[in-house]
Amino acid sequence: MARWTESELVALTARLIDIPSLSGAEGALADFVVAELRPQCPPCDLVRTGHNVILRGPSRPERPSILLAGHLDTVPPAGNERARLKGGMLHGLGASDMKAGLAVMLALASSVDWIRARSNLTFVFYECEEIALEKNGLRKLFPDDPLLTQQDLAILLEPTDNAVELGCLGTLNARVTARGRAAHSARPWQGENAIYKAVPFLARFASLAPRAVEVSGVTFQETFQITMAEGGRAKNIVPDRLALNVNYRYAPTRTPAEAVAELRAMVPPGFEFDVVDVAPPGIVRGDHPLVIDLIGRFRLDRRAKQAWTDVAQFSERGVAAVNFGPGVPAQAHQADEHVPVENLPRAYDVLHEFVSQAPETARASDRGRTG
Repeated sequence: MARWTESELVALTARLIDIPSLSGAEGALADFVVAELRPQCPPCDLVRTGHNVILRGPSRPERPSILLAGHLDTVPPAGNERARLKGGMLHGLGASDMKAGLAVMLALASSVDWIRARSNLTFVFYECEEIALEKNGLRKLFPDDPLLTQQDLAILLEPTDNAVELGCLGTLNARVTARGRAAHSARPWQGENAIYKAVPFLARFASLAPRAVEVSGVTFQETFQITMAEGGRAKNIVPDRLALNVNYRYAPTRTPAEAVAELRAMVPPGFEFDVVDVAPPGIVRGDHPLVIDLIGRFRLDRRAKQAWTDVAQFSERGVAAVNFGPGVPAQAHQADEHVPVENLPRAYDVLHEFVSQAPETARASDRGRTG
């Protein structure tokens, strides 16, 4: 089966960028994915549920089971809806997060030898990763498809710049509300300004530096940020309420309950505290034999995933999972989002060999080429 070239991978990524897929509106992209995958049936099985698509290859009990997953959705556009190639970079909405990863998955699906590969393969393309966890496509698929959790390894093609990023941060959003008493702004002494009441709390959080936490040889940075503020009813009224969204990104050393307890303890007496949403962290699995093979055989960089990804959902269900993809983490959600063209063939080649050849087979193949 023909291997994909750099120019073919770039063209496919550009085509994916040009198909809008805002969270909740991934239908057109799911249609495209199904059309691209259908030639693999048989020997594969192709199932679509809503905007979620699963391609599952033939299975043999002696082979490890490896799942590749990528989300179809993007954040809202910022004048970057169309793909454009410039100076070795492919620009456009979702270029790094994560249509480059989706292109690699589609290319792999069309070129891997499903019968002779070293692994039983499953490909999952899913909706609504960029919004609330309850809408997440993987979360919807897990209850009805037990095979998704019967995997030896899941690889999320999130942007990692072709490094292996282990685990992921947990995320907690809480609403902290300071209450005051309204008054006319000409007579402020008759009220209590809720914004002023919250100043010490705001100052404390403004002074918090990222907190390094090492887990199994990789370092996460825990962060506290106030990301939204809401209060006041009119320009001439002393505000009687200030509501703040506090975002806490916490390392895999903590459970969601511990993260909630820690943040709650930082809230002053008399302030209201309500958990908006909380997602667990992903477990660091650098000790897993398949992960050791992936990192060692291809000499990949190894680091912590400084974000939340669906590695956490697989971890929660007992499946070893890592992040590895051609996109660049710092480009995610940027107005000028782009991906280096050279990253595409590198990610494709690594994953093609990894899912196709066991280490000893790869070494024998190399000896044959050099003998």
